Amino acid sequence: MIKRALYKIAFSREWGRQMRFITGPRQSGKTTLARLKLKQENCESFYYLWDLRSVRNKYKENELFFTANTAPSSKKAWICFDEIHKMPRWKNIIKGIFDSSFEKYHFIITGSAKFDISRRAGDSLSGRYFTFHLFPLSLAELVNKNFTSLVIPQRAEEFVGRKIDSVVCAENELSLLLEYSGFPEPLIKQSKAFHSKWAQDYLDTVIKEDIGALTRIIDKEYLYDLYKLLPEMVGNPISVSSIASHLELSSPTIKNYLKRLEDFYLSFRIYPYSKNIKRSLLKAPKCYLYDWTRVKDAGKRFENYVAVELITMLNLWMDATGERYSLFYIRNKQKEETDFLIAKNEKPWLLIEAKYSDVSIERHHLEVQEVLNNIPLVQLCREKNICMLQKKNAYRISASRFLA
Repeated sequence: MIKRALYKIAFSREWGRQMRFITGPRQSGKTTLARLKLKQENCESFYYLWDLRSVRNKYKENELFFTANTAPSSKKAWICFDEIHKMPRWKNIIKGIFDSSFEKYHFIITGSAKFDISRRAGDSLSGRYFTFHLFPLSLAELVNKNFTSLVIPQRAEEFVGRKIDSVVCAENELSLLLEYSGFPEPLIKQSKAFHSKWAQDYLDTVIKEDIGALTRIIDKEYLYDLYKLLPEMVGNPISVSSIASHLELSSPTIKNYLKRLEDFYLSFRIYPYSKNIKRSLLKAPKCYLYDWTRVKDAGKRFENYVAVELITMLNLWMDATGERYSLFYIRNKQKEETDFLIAKNEKPWLLIEAKYSDVSIERHHLEVQEVLNNIPLVQLCREKNICMLQKKNAYRISASRFLA
C-alpha cells in the first residue's frame, strides 16, 4: 500500500471534534485512506457505504444504527460514511447523527464529488466539519516516504532552495506516472491494456453514475463529447463560444458542463493572473485533466501533469495550514504566456514554466518575473540531471528532482 501525504494532515488531533470530509477524484484512494484509519483505530467494521441498500435500511430503522456495533469505551470510535452525499437531504442526515453522537465518535465522510454541489441538500453543517482533498498520486508520494514536502515553506526562495539541495532523482517513477497516470490501480498494474480499459470504464462510471445521480443533466452524451475535446485544448486558453459552436450548444450550457466536469473531478481550470482577482475570472481560462494520460502530445501531457502536481501540492498546504494558495497562469499583452503562477494569500509567490526539453528561459518569462518583484522563477523540464541557475532567482530544474 502506498502511503498518502494527506493521512497525517486529515487525521491530526488538531482538528478536534470536526468531521473529516475527504473529497477528490473517483478511485484516487479516498476509501483506502479512510479504511486505513479505521484499521489503525481498531474500527474496521465501522465502514458504511451508502450506495448499499442494507446501509440505507439500517439508517431508516435507527438513525444511530452504528452505535449497536460499538462497545462502551472512553476512547472515541471512528466511523466512515462513504458516498453519503448521494442521499437526498444528506446534510440533514449527517447533522442529526453528528449532533447526537459527536462526543463519542469521530466521523470520516468521503465522496467523489465536491460536497458543495448540492447547496439545497439540507441544513447547514457550518462549524461541524473540515474538508480535505485527495488527488491522484504525486511523485513525492511515490519516492518520499517521510513526506518532507509537507514541511511547508514560508518563503518561495526557501522552497526552491530545498528542491535544489535534494539528492532525489525520481526518473523511473516520473516515467511511470506520465504513462499510467497517478490513479493507484493502473499505476500499480503497469499494463497498457489494463490502463486503456480502466480509462474508458472510469469515464463511463463518473458520467453515468456520479453526474447522472447528482445533476439534472439529461443528455449526458454531450458531456462525453465535451470531455473528449479537452485533451486537445490543454495548454491553451479555451473559448466557450468556440466549443459551443462546435457542439451546437449554447455558451451557458457549455459553462454549466465545464463546471460539472470540475465538480466531479474530471478536469479543472486555471485563470490568468490579475491584481484584480474578480477581473481575472472574466478572462479565458486554461483547462487541465486529472488523468493527464488522455493527452496524447508529450509536451502537453507533461504540462498537464505538472499542473496536477501543483494543484495537489497547494491543496495539501491549504488543508494543513488554512492559508490561501492559488494557481494562475500569466498572459501578457503580446499574448506570451508563463504556464503557472503560485499566489499565496493572493500575492505572487512563485513562477513555474513547464518545458518538455531543457532550453534557455525565454525573455518574456524573465520580464514577468521582474514585474512581479523578482519572485523565484523555475523552469521545469522532462529531461533528467538538470539543475542550474540561469539568472538571479531564475532556475532550470528537472521535474524528476523538483517534484519529488
